[in-house]
Amino acid sequence: MRFIMPRSPEGVDYLHLSPAERLLLVQDILDSVVAEAPSAPLTAAQMEEMQRRADDIDSGRVRLLPWDEVRSRFLAGG
Repeated sequence: MRFIMPRSPEGVDYLHLSPAERLLLVQDILDSVVAEAPSAPLTAAQMEEMQRRADDIDSGRVRLLPWDEVRSRFLAGG
């Protein structure tokens, strides 16, 4: 579920949104920025960090959760 708001922020009272709705709004804003921003090449340090994280996942040192589970936990408040 995506949070849909009018393009114009005039008259929008963000404080009346639930915390979950505000986070969805922030995510929508970030997604729109990323979609419009030119991508920059990764630095060597960033590539090394990505490889380290991938190795942690592949080795089982990190347990991944499905998005549906993460989202459900968040929306349930815990």
